[in-house]
Amino acid sequence: MQRTKHPPIRNKIDFADPSQVRALSRRLRVRADELKAIVEKVGNSVAAVSKEVELRRTPQQPAVVPAVAVAPPVEPIEAV
Repeated sequence: MQRTKHPPIRNKIDFADPSQVRALSRRLRVRADELKAIVEKVGNSVAAVSKEVELRRTPQQPAVVPAVAVAPPVEPIEAV
């Protein structure tokens, strides 16, 4: 008995194919409903969805403004 070959995942997500949704959700480690919400937001491109998943995983760091170094006031030297 031969197994049918499924076409590999290329660059678009097809939600009509449950095996493709399952494989991609496992690969990205997200639930199917989260995957659907991300696809609704960014489109069905695998690259865009992968990027959005990574952006959601990394904590957003606030922009750090460097403190301005201020020298202490210099007192004038008195002439002797």
